[in-house]
Amino acid sequence: MKTKISYILIALGILCTSCSDFLNVQPSDRISEETNFTNIAGFKQAINGIYVELNSSDLYGRALTCEFIEIMAQRYAIDQQNNKSDWETMQLNYSSSTPQSRLQNIWSKGYNLIANCNLIIKNCEQHREVLPDEYYHLIKGEAYALRAYLHLDLFRLFGSVYDPEVSTLAIPYYTQLQLDVAPTPSAQEFMDLVLKDLKTAEEELQDDPIVTFGVNGNPKDIFLQFRNLRLNLYAVYGLLARYYYYAHDNENAYAYAKKVVDIQERHFPWVKLLSLTGSNIDHMFSTEIMFALQNLQRDNLFTSLFNGNSLKTSSLLAPLEDVTTEIFGGTMASSDYRVRSSLSGTVEQGGKKYVLFNKYQGTDSLYNQMIPMIRVSESFLILAETGPDDEERLSRFTEFNNARGLQGVENIEELNTLFDDIDNSQYTELGKEWIREFYGEGQLFFWYKRNQCLSMRSATSATNDLPFRMLSASRYTPPIPEGEEKYN
Repeated sequence: MKTKISYILIALGILCTSCSDFLNVQPSDRISEETNFTNIAGFKQAINGIYVELNSSDLYGRALTCEFIEIMAQRYAIDQQNNKSDWETMQLNYSSSTPQSRLQNIWSKGYNLIANCNLIIKNCEQHREVLPDEYYHLIKGEAYALRAYLHLDLFRLFGSVYDPEVSTLAIPYYTQLQLDVAPTPSAQEFMDLVLKDLKTAEEELQDDPIVTFGVNGNPKDIFLQFRNLRLNLYAVYGLLARYYYYAHDNENAYAYAKKVVDIQERHFPWVKLLSLTGSNIDHMFSTEIMFALQNLQRDNLFTSLFNGNSLKTSSLLAPLEDVTTEIFGGTMASSDYRVRSSLSGTVEQGGKKYVLFNKYQGTDSLYNQMIPMIRVSESFLILAETGPDDEERLSRFTEFNNARGLQGVENIEELNTLFDDIDNSQYTELGKEWIREFYGEGQLFFWYKRNQCLSMRSATSATNDLPFRMLSASRYTPPIPEGEEKYN
């Protein structure tokens, strides 16, 4: 099995970098890249362009954070009569035209940006003389990290449910810029390639400005600033923790999550209650985000998807009030910072009461332009699950709970497992936190898939007789988009 990839390379800049003509490499015209990596400005523009394009609505600017992938995870109560396309997505009906089209776009855009990462990596070596050491290691490290990030998410979506003990085919992994078809590795080979890239990124980013200067970065060059808007060294630690957790390697997941927690208080402190009040609320808990995209049009997501004051059920994405109350624990919800900041206010339509999802509201501050990619709380939940002893697991979970305005748990049994049943459908407090924490951030579907849950928390019912939407394990694996797959 092989996959046909169309490489059309990006042409954008980011932040204060001015926009100008960049790369448009077609199969018949490849020479243009040679004239754009002859100075440091070309390299800066190339890596900046990848960050800009990650904001595409087909990737993390919409589909893989707050919308399509969250609909798949049953986050929102979709109206079947008025919103049939999203309803088909929620049903995981991959034969329907809308899910097929969206998956095709995710696949194509993801591999397109991987091609751009490969172009940068290649030219870091071919034009090494134009890059001072600081920039060489930083740009190369970020390119390897971005390549790993994109491959891992494409695998978590399109790959089979990963089991290190079972041999299955994965999806193509591209380690160089090429216009021909890459062979499809096994799932284990694919994961080994992700790890190799992440380890290379970790090595190259040892002198990341974030280590010396913190999140604000080195003031001598804007390219070295705003390190939380780039895949920095500490974000790579978080990504390695995510990788090992998905790979069911608890020992190494713990090790890298511990690296994150060790620097968390200094660089990525918990959000303060004061930031969640007033007229300019930090809905995103921005201080806790290790890696975010800056999206100047982020408020458009709120306007087009979540604004219950203007949207009808044909386009509104919102959970039902009774479902939200059940998920966040009834009376506990009133003190939970996440509910207070991002799930407040209700609207009634069609005889149903919806809770308004406000996380993506606002544009007045930098934190109101952030799209979350990796946050520290993920590492705390990994530690609460993989810690070597009860004392540490309870301590990490308690700290995390306190940071959400909650008291934690008293019974360590609640942390010994994610589930209370053999079908992985009844969640302990630890399991529930994976559902509560990453609302609108695109992580829940992958968590369900990693744990091979035979059901997901329902978006349409909070009653005792139907609390979950039953599904088969195969529904976690969308088919590779039509036209991208062929046999030798």
